[in-house]
Amino acid sequence: MLKNYFKIAVRNLLKNKLHTAINLIGLSLGLGVSILIFFFVQFEMSFDNFHQESDRIFRIKSHELVEGEIQESFSSPMIVESTFRQEFPQIEAITQYISGGVQAMLPDESTQSQSFRMVNPDFLEIFDFELLQGDRTTQLRDKYQVVITEETSEKYFGDANPIGKSIRMKMADEFIDYQVTGLFKNIPANSTLQFEMLMPVENMDFFSDDEGRTSWFSVWGSNIAKLGSPDQVTSIHESMNSVMKKALGDDFVEGEFYFTLHPISEMHFSQGAGNGGLETTNESLLWILAGIASLVLLIACINFTTMAIGRATSRAKEVGVRKTMGANFGQLTLQFLMEAMLITLISTVIGVLLAELLLPTFNDLFQKELDLVYGPLQLLILFALVVVITGIAGAYPAFFLSGLRPIKVLKGNLSIHFGKQGLRKGLVAFQFFISFVLVASTLIMVNQMNAITSYDLGFIKDEVIIVEVPDVPSTSFVTSLHESFKKADMYRQALVRRSEVASAAITVATYGDDAYWEVAFPKEDGSQFNFRVNFVAGDYFETMGLELLEGRKLSIDAGSDSSAFIVNETFANAFEWEDPTAEMIPGTRFAPHEIVGVVKDFHHASLYQPIESVLIAKAPMPVFSGISNLNIRSSTNPKVLVRSNGADLESFKVLLEEEWSKIFPGEAFNFEFMDETIQAQYQADERLGKMVFIAASIAILIASMGLFAMVALSIAGRTKEIGIRKVLGASSWSISWMFNKEFLIITFIGVLIALPLSLYVMQSWIQQFAVRVWPSWLSFLLLVFGGILFTALIVSGQAFRVTNTNPVKTLKDE
Repeated sequence: MLKNYFKIAVRNLLKNKLHTAINLIGLSLGLGVSILIFFFVQFEMSFDNFHQESDRIFRIKSHELVEGEIQESFSSPMIVESTFRQEFPQIEAITQYISGGVQAMLPDESTQSQSFRMVNPDFLEIFDFELLQGDRTTQLRDKYQVVITEETSEKYFGDANPIGKSIRMKMADEFIDYQVTGLFKNIPANSTLQFEMLMPVENMDFFSDDEGRTSWFSVWGSNIAKLGSPDQVTSIHESMNSVMKKALGDDFVEGEFYFTLHPISEMHFSQGAGNGGLETTNESLLWILAGIASLVLLIACINFTTMAIGRATSRAKEVGVRKTMGANFGQLTLQFLMEAMLITLISTVIGVLLAELLLPTFNDLFQKELDLVYGPLQLLILFALVVVITGIAGAYPAFFLSGLRPIKVLKGNLSIHFGKQGLRKGLVAFQFFISFVLVASTLIMVNQMNAITSYDLGFIKDEVIIVEVPDVPSTSFVTSLHESFKKADMYRQALVRRSEVASAAITVATYGDDAYWEVAFPKEDGSQFNFRVNFVAGDYFETMGLELLEGRKLSIDAGSDSSAFIVNETFANAFEWEDPTAEMIPGTRFAPHEIVGVVKDFHHASLYQPIESVLIAKAPMPVFSGISNLNIRSSTNPKVLVRSNGADLESFKVLLEEEWSKIFPGEAFNFEFMDETIQAQYQADERLGKMVFIAASIAILIASMGLFAMVALSIAGRTKEIGIRKVLGASSWSISWMFNKEFLIITFIGVLIALPLSLYVMQSWIQQFAVRVWPSWLSFLLLVFGGILFTALIVSGQAFRVTNTNPVKTLKDE
């Protein structure tokens, strides 16, 4: 019986080639995009679930009261590890996870940057990263031993066995040999924790003094714990206050500084500052993408349903005959569902091929390395799509047509007004509604991102190259910063002697990446004044094109202006200074200093954030002497900012590298363009905008095919009426308007509902920006007229084709 259903389904599909082609193209496009997105969402949701006891693994999150608000961060002090290990018996294992990087020597004696993570031996007990070589229980016990990945091993040793061999890395002022004792399989792509090398946390003595490693208010990396059971989190939280009181003594104030535990299942979706520098995904992005995929797929399903309803009259006679011959309701329903399933299966195969073709573009768009692996879960997703689409696209036609009474069908007096008109119009209107929601959302996103790209940031970002200078490791943070600046200044001075260089400067923080250090000092009323700070040298203000409103710039001479500050307008306005150059920062602990100038407000961070109070200084100690809080979220290495004199880019890069090799022989030379760095921070929203644009384009294409088919069916059912109207003198325009009126009303209703809804939906997206630019009313008006014109062209094209047919041909049977 199923064989007969299959044969009949194939015959019906081949008989109606136009409708079959439209359904196949629409469903294949929808499925191609949807399969890609659904697989991507499934991949993102799978992060970190390969650890067998992941439900017992938690990250430790710090909470600190600052100016009446609790600031949260997954970065925590090093002392947390030893304190929690001792105070909480519920913790089976705990490790620190601290990022670091130094210069390492390659086999050819050249050097390059090598990143690593400093951890405790418990790391290998907590996580299930696959160790290919080495004893898991003995790793990370010796300060000068490391565990590396396959990729890192190949970089240093090629195909040779790395176990027992050494990697030379520059710690402090000398290169030290680190013996390889373990080899990891390359870290899975669905791991939030990504690393090339692990080394014992004892190596922190190269980067911090004893006070920094034991202070509760000095933050280095994060801490991760494994509990005896997941439900022990509650007991740890309940006893947190008593543990913190014991640890802090007189400095303890309940509710002002404490820690909580968060499952690693949330790690990949943790957003915001203080996330330990991990690459994460915004979970709302996944829901948005899944929603877009579902909408595109729904439009394709609606095409199937509307065309099936449109063909109800011709299929109704078939149903009548088959019922007369003894077919029952279930058999007829199964027949129509078989046709829907056959189209869906073919479309799924084509959709998978399209997904494979689109995969490189998708990976490039979202900067991912997604592979379409067809495992049990992925095959289950495909099976679910086939079942759901068959149900959505074929259920109504199957049940509606199978339920027709044969006596009415065969007598010719069957009325299927609801199925043929009301529901069909509603589905077409819904198609246009979804399409225009996506189009309007695209318009809003493109307009906002264009405004962001062209927005005046208050400084000149073009033709500035950023060169990061190697740091000078020291247990004293200030000493390290001072010595690094001295090295950077040697490079800067070498550059400014070249005629191709317009100006050069040194800075700790660059722009748009939240790199300005966050500091605070207590005011007289006891509240905290938060501001951002940057340390600079050289001709900084000219290089960046910052506008000075009052006073003077910082001197470029080394040693001068070591206690001088420059503040921005927001900083000066916060204290209502009439003449800021005659004032001093009101903190009681600040060393003697002077404010020598006020710079016009500029966007030191991304346009997601408002302009804050900013202070610029040459030396750190006058600033550090008065502050109570310091939060560093970026590299502490100085960078040299170089502005060219209009020289050719390639020759300018050669110039920079030539001078680099003289000052830093053997050190890896790395540079980036400031404008690209600034633009990179908006990549996530730009990618989302592109994805919405692609979805909108596909939705419009599928909807237009559906509209084309519906108009064709509508006209085909009224050819005799058109012939009679032509004989009675009706013009082509009047007949075209008769059809246009029906579909233009549907389009207008869809657009009318879509515009306010898209404005409402996009309100939450655009609120994340400190600078918001909505499209003009004219843009939305053009969108409405564009939708109406789009419909009119499709309908009029087919209407004029039919009205130009000789009415004799359509009326000869009468």
